[in-house]
Amino acid sequence: MNELFDKLTLRFIFTIFICLILFLYRYVHYIVYPSLKSQMFRRFTPSKNSAETLHFFSRLIGIGIVFSEYHFSLDQGFGFAVMDFFIQAISGFVLYILSLYTIDSIVLYNFEYQDEVVKRRNSSYSLIGLAHALGVAMVLKVILNTSGTSLVMLIFLWLFALVLIGFATKTFPLMSKLSFNRLLIQKNMAIGISYFGFFMGWSLIIASSLNIALTEIRWFSVQAILKILLSLIILPVFMWGIRMIFFLEDDLQKLAKTEGQQDNSNVEIGYGVYEGATFFTACFLTIVITGRIHFGDFYPTF
Repeated sequence: MNELFDKLTLRFIFTIFICLILFLYRYVHYIVYPSLKSQMFRRFTPSKNSAETLHFFSRLIGIGIVFSEYHFSLDQGFGFAVMDFFIQAISGFVLYILSLYTIDSIVLYNFEYQDEVVKRRNSSYSLIGLAHALGVAMVLKVILNTSGTSLVMLIFLWLFALVLIGFATKTFPLMSKLSFNRLLIQKNMAIGISYFGFFMGWSLIIASSLNIALTEIRWFSVQAILKILLSLIILPVFMWGIRMIFFLEDDLQKLAKTEGQQDNSNVEIGYGVYEGATFFTACFLTIVITGRIHFGDFYPTF
């Protein structure tokens, strides 16, 4: 009975500790976005600005995904477990915030949070922020698992993953026929949905490529890059197959000509769903081929 009570007490203590980390994020959020400092001690009303609500809670969900990777080991004592978790939690939290700031700076360098979310209430902008929050959290969760307890390896894998994600975001014009800046200025949800599927798909591929045993840095990097290259070979096959099997027609240019438009400035949400869902589904099926096939002793050794 005493053992059960002790375990319950420890779980409660760790719960409070995680809540303190979430409380810390409240202040970090306003440090990253200085324009919101005046609202730091005000009540947050979710219905007042849906774009701000989506953007803010996307970060909380991301933090939850990152913290779901942590575990506690009391074999070496309660004090050691608390200290170990504290170091890992702070490291993961800081890297997550830095990752979001970096990716947002790369993708949304032409846009400001104050203008798009606070003033214009651009839900498409917030949906892109949601993609970044969830995708980066998925990749960081894999990094935390791969690095183990080594802080040096964690920093290396984080920098390596950040470079891969940065390069991946630059391929959006190759995948999509939509004008990113123009449609985002117009608050068109099609671009937000399309980019959401694009970034989440790339996050799956990058996370799968990093989910390998870390024995030596050089060979780990080579294997990760080779898995990404293999994914780039298989991915177009699945995308073509999905379009052919289900008779999906890319009607963007046809609609533009019918309506006499010179560009795709007025795109329906359905086309964004078509692009995002097709790419995301193809990425899901791709990681099954690149990361879920285990040959084992299929080829005998002599």
